[in-house]
Amino acid sequence: MWHAGDTDTLGGVNALLGALFGLWGFMLAFTFSQSGNRFENVRGYIVDEANMLRTTILKADFFPDSIRRAYRTELRSYLEERIAYYEYANNEAEFRKNREALTKTAHALWAMTVVHSKNVPLSSAANGMASSLTNLFDIGIKREVLLSSGIPAPISIMLIILVLAICLVGGFTTPTIKRKEWIVIAVFALLASGILYITMDLARPMAGLIKPDAGQAAIVNLRSFFNE
Repeated sequence: MWHAGDTDTLGGVNALLGALFGLWGFMLAFTFSQSGNRFENVRGYIVDEANMLRTTILKADFFPDSIRRAYRTELRSYLEERIAYYEYANNEAEFRKNREALTKTAHALWAMTVVHSKNVPLSSAANGMASSLTNLFDIGIKREVLLSSGIPAPISIMLIILVLAICLVGGFTTPTIKRKEWIVIAVFALLASGILYITMDLARPMAGLIKPDAGQAAIVNLRSFFNE
């Protein structure tokens, strides 16, 4: 406990405590903004991917029936594997297996398109399909990189260290606390912890509790194109 003669020292420590609060608040606001932007970007990429996949499915109609059926079979597999990609996010073994299947299907679609591009009557349709597939694969890679990224470890560690420092300095400089004041402190601690958790969770759209479900629904709805 601080004594009456320690007023000057206490004032300096209180200034330090205020500076720590300010620094923590600044870092938390910056991190929350980055996490929110990343989450919105992921959702936007998923919607863009759904639109590109729909365009690719529709372009299969420019081929003769036998080739069209082959494309639609592979594209349906690609769609189901993309949907499962999210469902297996927290299961490493299934997630790895899903990525291998997705890569295999993508190679099959591309190989099929290369073969048909060498057939003069089909070259125009094949070139259009190649363009769609390239865009589809590119957006998939961008989305995957964003989904697998999160808050950089040094920033997460610094946020936690600042919280501990605030608790340490605040505990040493605070006189005897009354019961009502404990309630206020407890509520503040819960709110701060909740905000910190949401900030970190937003940065992990794949594994977190907050997921870009609206974007995922756009991909799931593409199943209706195969209801024939």
